[in-house]
Amino acid sequence: MDKKVLIITGDNLGLSKEQIDYPDVEILKYPVVVDGKEYRESNEYTAQWLNEKYLKENVVAKSTSIVKGELIDIVEKNKDKYDLIIHVVMSSVMSAATFAIANSVKEMYENTIPIINIDSRQVMAGVGNVLLGVVDIIKKNNNMDDIVKLSQEVVQNTFSYFVVADLNYVYRGGRIGKAKALMGSVLRITPILGLMGDDKDGQIVPLGKGRTFKQVNSLIIELIKAKMAEKSATVIKRLNIIGFGDNKEAFSDLEEKLKTIPCDDFIIGRADLVVAVYCGPKSYTVSVTI
Repeated sequence: MDKKVLIITGDNLGLSKEQIDYPDVEILKYPVVVDGKEYRESNEYTAQWLNEKYLKENVVAKSTSIVKGELIDIVEKNKDKYDLIIHVVMSSVMSAATFAIANSVKEMYENTIPIINIDSRQVMAGVGNVLLGVVDIIKKNNNMDDIVKLSQEVVQNTFSYFVVADLNYVYRGGRIGKAKALMGSVLRITPILGLMGDDKDGQIVPLGKGRTFKQVNSLIIELIKAKMAEKSATVIKRLNIIGFGDNKEAFSDLEEKLKTIPCDDFIIGRADLVVAVYCGPKSYTVSVTI
């Protein structure tokens, strides 16, 4: 008999629930703290709402780890309905606290229901790509060892490229050092940052820079093609591109350039509130699974 599998993930995956072709998904909302007050993603509190506050009020925003009690509530509610729970977690390097909570809950229920925690090594669209890759796997495979092995292959073949219009937002969110943020502002460059699934350190790395968004977009295409060549791939399995709607010309330029690369699943994702914390206005990102 096939196992009934529940997937849990956070709301920093760059996808709407409707874009996840799997019925049994629970999405945890990451708390976002803006000038000392906590918010959660809602119809009112969106990525666009936060970007407007950034521009008009110069606020400082940070995200925090998932709430352990909320994860426990989900497991409690579902432990008798499912045979297996898979938790797709954002990068353990980017949020060690979140991954520690996930492992703690896994241990709590080890005699009740098996839980697999998958470190996506990603944030934003990259988490979404890994999640959809896991969905593909469990639709075809119920063996736990195989699920873990195949999921790790998805993780190691997922690569994300972030165009950050102002590094100060990334610095305020606690993701890079002040010196790097100041350097980018002073030089008036637009950097490309990356999270490479095959990088064991799992750190955000600088991949290039440009004076214009079009230069940056062209460089991203070169980087993706180079990674495809490295992996001996002629087609991208899945691509997820997300933006905030406030840099339409640059976003459209990248979208059109990406369409020149063969791709099985081209997704225009959804910018979550947590995504705005990481990136700030006019930023956008693309993640590919090869």
